[in-house]
Amino acid sequence: MAQVSMPLTITAANEKQLPAWSTIRVDPDSDLKPRLRNIEPVHLAVNGRPVVGLKDPLRLKDQVVCLQPEALPVVAMLDGRHSLRDIQLELTRRTGRLVFVEDIKAVVRVLDEAFLLEGASFQEAFAKKVAEYRDRPFRAASHAGVSYSSDPQRLRDELHDFFTREDGPGIPEFYSDTRRAIGLIAPHIDIRAGGRCFAAGYHALAQSQPADLYIIFGTGHAGLQGILSATNLDFQTPLGMAETDRDLIRELSEMLEYDIAAEEILHESEHVIEFQVVFLQYMFSGRRPFKILPVLCSFSHHLFGDDPAFSHDRETFERFCSAMKEFCRKSSRSICFLASADLDHIGPRYGDQFVPHRGTVDEALQKDAKLLQCLERVDLDGFIMDVAAENDARRICGFSPITTMLRCMEASEGHLLALDHAKVDEKNSFVSFTSMIFY
Repeated sequence: MAQVSMPLTITAANEKQLPAWSTIRVDPDSDLKPRLRNIEPVHLAVNGRPVVGLKDPLRLKDQVVCLQPEALPVVAMLDGRHSLRDIQLELTRRTGRLVFVEDIKAVVRVLDEAFLLEGASFQEAFAKKVAEYRDRPFRAASHAGVSYSSDPQRLRDELHDFFTREDGPGIPEFYSDTRRAIGLIAPHIDIRAGGRCFAAGYHALAQSQPADLYIIFGTGHAGLQGILSATNLDFQTPLGMAETDRDLIRELSEMLEYDIAAEEILHESEHVIEFQVVFLQYMFSGRRPFKILPVLCSFSHHLFGDDPAFSHDRETFERFCSAMKEFCRKSSRSICFLASADLDHIGPRYGDQFVPHRGTVDEALQKDAKLLQCLERVDLDGFIMDVAAENDARRICGFSPITTMLRCMEASEGHLLALDHAKVDEKNSFVSFTSMIFY
């Protein structure tokens, strides 16, 4: 534990002690404009005192940087637009007392040392971790033993129960539907919390005509610079290995003239693809061979407005979807898209100042049902407009994979299979989710 004894105090809690201040190098120029990376804030206590921890989704360091409340205004202004001098002047104006640039630098130093700021230190650490990831033989299961059983037979029993219990859809009659599903939305909430909803989706998928390739779009919760990224690694789960179509990744990269797996390190600990792979293996392993294309997506409804700040990302998205459509039209293989997507995130856990109650849940599910009607009509523009109309007030984290799937596939109809929710903490925060199949 290290602490800076300054008006803006900051502590760092990690497995290894932070180096002395003199060994941490930060540009002393007060015109420096640091930018905080996309990190996850968590509420913690250090020595009995409440602090805010900053967790790195990439886990570049075994460390959580913990901020005293006095340091939070500094962090809030680390957006790449404010210089250290700007921050000093603004905080001095707010507090009515002189805030020293050296105190602000102390905060920046710790964040830079932990690779939480964009810049040379982060890029070097990121490149090293990407190289290590790409050298692995496969992408190991990150949530086995956490969100589902790590024992293969126990896992099969767990999944079997989702289908056969009283509120389950039953055992599917494989390939009994003459139609071939070309798309499925399934949850990415913890499998044990969303099991019934997962089962509803995969029951319908198993009864439709099978696919040779499953293109899986999932929410990239850590954010992506390039908004979309595949990974070349095969996916390991307790049920075996799912083979990633590396030839397709190369083909798409050549069509687009950039590496679509440039940020594949983000797949390392992201669960959204892994959960779908578990269900695909449970349903189809031993029945029919298949390959997967795992793609993480991260963007908001602002991408589809006219703000020039999003013009590059809009072009990236449209080019990717056009390339995917072209591939699907030329391919002799049967292809099914999957969107690994949850819906609303409501309650104190997600930043709301109120504690949800039954009425809150009912209202959210009613709004979800209306939103999903757009998807049943395959009305992507209506879906985007509905989310934008509320400025994504319900925090629909499946927006990017759902949107990408609907832009890439050529479906004529969708069918809602299930809409559910799960409470996630003692303050009644909850997540809603759905399963929906497309033909």
